Amino acid sequence: MIKKIFSTLFKSVKKTTDSVGKSMDFIDDVLEKEYITSTIENIKESTGDAVEKAGMIYQKTKDTITENVNIEKIKDGVEDIIEKGKEKTSELADDMLEKSDTLKNVMQEGEDLVKKIIGEEE
Repeated sequence: MIKKIFSTLFKSVKKTTDSVGKSMDFIDDVLEKEYITSTIENIKESTGDAVEKAGMIYQKTKDTITENVNIEKIKDGVEDIIEKGKEKTSELADDMLEKSDTLKNVMQEGEDLVKKIIGEEE
């Protein structure tokens, strides 16, 4: 009978120990999940702060450019560059035409010279 009491008592203690162990595991899981949840919340908050600061920097940059850059001056500068480019292109075309005429004259004189030589040899 004493054996049966000790056996029952041992089984009860074992079940209680197992139950307490499972409860501790459950509490550990809950604590870990809370830690993970708070970490995720902190990451979300930090990300939101970073996005907000990036937006502020973008807006300040945009405002600074708007205040300091004169679009009309840029347009006038571009128009001046285009006009100078047209002038240089025209000058280059005239120069090439002049050199082309000179080259034609040289070729014509060379052809005349060759004809004279051939004509004289015959």
